[in-house]
Amino acid sequence: MLKLFVVDDEPIIRNGIRSIIEWDKYGYEICGEADDGPSAVKAIIKLKPDLVLLDLHLPGFLGLEVIKRVKAKIARAAPRFLILSGYAEFEYAKEAINLDVNGYIEKPIEEKILIERITSIAGEIENEKTEEHLLIQFMAIMDGVYKEKTHGLLKFNENNICIALVSTENSEPVGENIQIKKIKEYFQENICYIFPYKKYAAVLFENSPQFAIVKQLEKLSDYLGKTGCRPSITLSFCTGEKNCEPGTKLQKACREAEQLQNKTFFFKEIKILTSGDMGSTNGNPDWEINNETAKLCNYIQVVDNERIRIFFRELKIKLYNSGKNPREISLECIAMMIEVRNCILGKISNSKEIMGTGMEILDTIIKQKYLEDIMHTMEEACLHISNSLPLLSADSGLQRVISYVNNNFNDDLKLETLGQLFNYNHAYLGKRFKEFTGKNFHTYLDLLRIKAAKELLLTTKKKVYEISTMIGYANTDYFYEKFKKYTGESPLDFRKKNIRLSD
Repeated sequence: MLKLFVVDDEPIIRNGIRSIIEWDKYGYEICGEADDGPSAVKAIIKLKPDLVLLDLHLPGFLGLEVIKRVKAKIARAAPRFLILSGYAEFEYAKEAINLDVNGYIEKPIEEKILIERITSIAGEIENEKTEEHLLIQFMAIMDGVYKEKTHGLLKFNENNICIALVSTENSEPVGENIQIKKIKEYFQENICYIFPYKKYAAVLFENSPQFAIVKQLEKLSDYLGKTGCRPSITLSFCTGEKNCEPGTKLQKACREAEQLQNKTFFFKEIKILTSGDMGSTNGNPDWEINNETAKLCNYIQVVDNERIRIFFRELKIKLYNSGKNPREISLECIAMMIEVRNCILGKISNSKEIMGTGMEILDTIIKQKYLEDIMHTMEEACLHISNSLPLLSADSGLQRVISYVNNNFNDDLKLETLGQLFNYNHAYLGKRFKEFTGKNFHTYLDLLRIKAAKELLLTTKKKVYEISTMIGYANTDYFYEKFKKYTGESPLDFRKKNIRLSD
């Protein structure tokens, strides 16, 4: 059983945590609780729990101070911390990230979310506890203890061996690993040897050409994908000096494949990642993500969506070249989004309703497995904020909506469409639109279209029905009606009277 410690100054919360789920069902037992900072630190150091559910606001000193003092005293034996909070506490979030907490749960606590978090943490703890055993087992494989069980590998040549490491999103603790069972189901013949290596399933091939191995692993990837897993597969071949100690090349291949697993974060579309796929990086040691945040905030405030999209394309490249690991990048991206949120809230006080909660930002990014998905998530969030800001600021902010109408008048525009696009009630948008332009939306749109129609009538030889479609009127008769309403004459009469086309 894993030991759980609860820290909250409200007795009703502590009692609720005790009863919200059957802790023993998920491998935990509650070993103690505390209601203030000092007593929490003392008890945690003494009991050494595996996981602490920690409220941020405590008598004595804050929850973040509890984490600092515990880690200062028992750094190597420090527990994992899962923060409980009833607020969107962004002033603490960045510091919590630096303290490497294991997540946030908002109050009131939802049973489903709590179970997801503690189950995930239990898996991480079990992985660590079994790692030493697995390394011993792996060394035994290299030393030949298991050779008699590998059938075709009894007298293997390390120069003809390669290792693939497989990781899936829903991996279970190694030792009872469902991914190993599924891989063995796929490789029904004895063409490889499968064993657990740390948190991965290792697949060892002998005397097979590289192209054949890659093809087999691609098929394995598709198979695991159909069973509900999303695998990351890395492949390394045994290379190195001649006449080295037995197992040295095999050990090197496993380590290289393990290092490549951290790089799959950058290569979402590559099924089987090898060292040959890496290419070169042009890292800039002086580059810091913090220097980028101010630019992003400016693009959002001026509603420059194209620059926002370009920003994230460039940011992806910079992060790849930064030399930082996936966890560091994920945490820095979270910090960036928190800074962006604080910046916009500080400048436009009534923007809170469109920003989303801090917990949503943290959770959405930290759950992503690939850098590309993190960039997409951040880009979509920033575009949503950008498109929503004009209707929250002063009247001049409506210029963004008007600019959109000016640039897209030939589309099937409706107030309902604009309301959805800019995240606002369409009736209220119509009211604000008329107040700002002096015309109701439909009149304004008609005038834009008629102006464009006049230009086309005078500068092209296109037929009237073609022009009608080009400017956004699907019905030519309706176009005739609108044109005559605003000009006093038909499109053909207007062309004949004002023709400027050269013969």
